[in-house]
Amino acid sequence: MKKNVLALSIAAMIGGFAGAASAQTFPNTTMTAPTATDLVQSEGGAGHILVVPYFTSQNDNMSVFHVVNTDTVNGKALKVRFRGAANSDDILDFTVFLSPGDVWTGSVQGNEQGSYFLTNDKSCTLPDIRGQQVQFVTDRLMPNATAAQTKEGYIEILNMADITGASTDVYKATKHVNGVAPCTSSVLDATLNINPLDAASVTAAKTSGFETPSGKLTADWYILNVNQTTTFSGAATAIAATGGNGRGNFVLFPQDALNTAANAANAAQLTADPLLQAGLVKPVNFDFPDLSTPYLAATATPEAQASALTQAVANTGVSNQFALDAGINAKTDWVLSMPTRRYSVGADYTKPVTDANYRVFNNGVVGADTLPVFTSTNTYVAASGLICASTSSYTFWDREEQSKKNGAVISPSTLKGLDFCGEVNVLSFNDTGTSVLGSSVGRTNVQVGYENGWGAISYAKALPVVGSSFIKLSNSGGLSNGFSGTYGITWPHRFAK
Repeated sequence: MKKNVLALSIAAMIGGFAGAASAQTFPNTTMTAPTATDLVQSEGGAGHILVVPYFTSQNDNMSVFHVVNTDTVNGKALKVRFRGAANSDDILDFTVFLSPGDVWTGSVQGNEQGSYFLTNDKSCTLPDIRGQQVQFVTDRLMPNATAAQTKEGYIEILNMADITGASTDVYKATKHVNGVAPCTSSVLDATLNINPLDAASVTAAKTSGFETPSGKLTADWYILNVNQTTTFSGAATAIAATGGNGRGNFVLFPQDALNTAANAANAAQLTADPLLQAGLVKPVNFDFPDLSTPYLAATATPEAQASALTQAVANTGVSNQFALDAGINAKTDWVLSMPTRRYSVGADYTKPVTDANYRVFNNGVVGADTLPVFTSTNTYVAASGLICASTSSYTFWDREEQSKKNGAVISPSTLKGLDFCGEVNVLSFNDTGTSVLGSSVGRTNVQVGYENGWGAISYAKALPVVGSSFIKLSNSGGLSNGFSGTYGITWPHRFAK
């Protein structure tokens, strides 16, 4: 198999305008017919779709994640995709095959060229990247993108298919034997011939061992800084397909840069991404599935899928604590990640940032009010090229009930209030230097006027925001007494619905 499928290898190309999408039928031929009806944020943390809200390799950080297949009967075929913090551009994706009860791990680390991915896990990947440093790719980033643009972002993980039948080729190729999966190359490479839109191809996939996906995936992450002896950790946001038999469509696309299954003619039936729909980014097989690819019988169009997913995680506000106590050198960052925003608005890098058409919208992705989630009214473009989402109000309190509403000083002052710039925005508190996470792509700093307390940010329209508060502190006398005195605290955001 050619190594050029290791990473994205095409640049964004100029194309036409996005048109209305038509329904796409996934045949699921001879497989168990999926009857799940809804996408819901899973309180138990297991699902068909997982989102790791933030990864970083900035400032010597290393981001590690563990994906667990809690299904002890069926294996799983997963699409893993890393998206940049600026405007959610694809910077790396590949396929992972988990055996029943399997755990797969990997890490994002940094070098002078940006971020690279490394896994020493024994589970199968396509292409086989085990033990290799796979550099993140900048082909789809803005033309003046620096290495830092690949050092922050978020991760999408999607259950494309189940793997069943102890005697089938795929099951035997991916099931661990004495702690190691065989990863039979001829079997895994044969998945490059699958077309989930073609009934005969799906029938053959069923014979080889694939089934419609049933989820039951969980994931956890941690950000480790060895030099600073600091760790932050949390769980991935899980979205489950519920109702009926809890199964989604069979959406295993080839992990290559060809157009045997996906192409410009059918892209609008497979994704709500306005850049792929318009041909501003050339669609190829490895672009699919994404989180907007129709997964349920009830989401026959990408817009319906993206709307359902957006509504599942949408909220009207976020609140959390901050700590800036000088006595313990406390610092705080809030991560505010919007993992479905790309399906409502993308950035056309062939246009100047001042051009009205730099933002490309898909108005078919709607909230619970049936109105578009992101529009020209609640977004704008920063000079850096990041698309920003506007908020309506914000209030910060100290620990003694005093508060400041919409009066905190925001820097840089060119921002229109406390807005979320970038797909992943990192909000630092009273910190104009290197913040807790070392963020630089979508960072905003707020001067709150209080040493410790909590805050709440509201937006006029429900937005798909997830994330956490990252608090770092240290015992000033720790090192002199012979022990490490740096600590990390992670508190998930509380959301208003």
